[in-house]
Amino acid sequence: MFMKSKSFIALAAAGILAASVGVSQIMPSAEAQSSANAPVILIVDQARLIGLSKAGESIANQMETLQNSANSELETTVNELVSSAEELQGKQDTMTEEAFTEEARKLAVRRQNIPVLREVKVRELNLAEQKAISQINEAAGPILEAIVNERGATLLLERSDVLYAAKSTDITDEALKRLDAKLTTVKVEKVDLQEAARQAQAAQQAQQQ
Repeated sequence: MFMKSKSFIALAAAGILAASVGVSQIMPSAEAQSSANAPVILIVDQARLIGLSKAGESIANQMETLQNSANSELETTVNELVSSAEELQGKQDTMTEEAFTEEARKLAVRRQNIPVLREVKVRELNLAEQKAISQINEAAGPILEAIVNERGATLLLERSDVLYAAKSTDITDEALKRLDAKLTTVKVEKVDLQEAARQAQAAQQAQQQ
């Protein structure tokens, strides 16, 4: 995610020094060289960082409200369709066959559109959540980079991509503490794809004029 290269200084020994103190004292062992050149790796659990943060919890609460609202809108649409069908059935004897057939066709179209409407609602909710989470990621980025620099690390890996890591390499708790101090809430903006499509179409038509 965030990488920062770390330069290592190689110490050169003069030949005359080697002669006086001995090679074993100025040449590091293979184990020491390996330790000195090993990259410092840290890990972070991004799902936990976002989910347990104050901002993340604020998103979850707002998403629940939006989900309930979307379900209510769908339920209203279904109930209206049922009422229209019952009303049409009751007026069948007073309508011509052609008129009844046409109204029944319109109801069938509305019924077929319900799964599409449900899918649109799901996409709207997903987009709203993604936009809100992106604000947390934007705030968390500099925090993670700062911790990486403070600890002289060269790599920061996602926890789910690591099979095993020492607890000391996990910076999630530290990042969470700093994130909560920086960002406590994020407003989830409701997304209306149909309105966005209408605006895009209007803008396109305006450009063509």
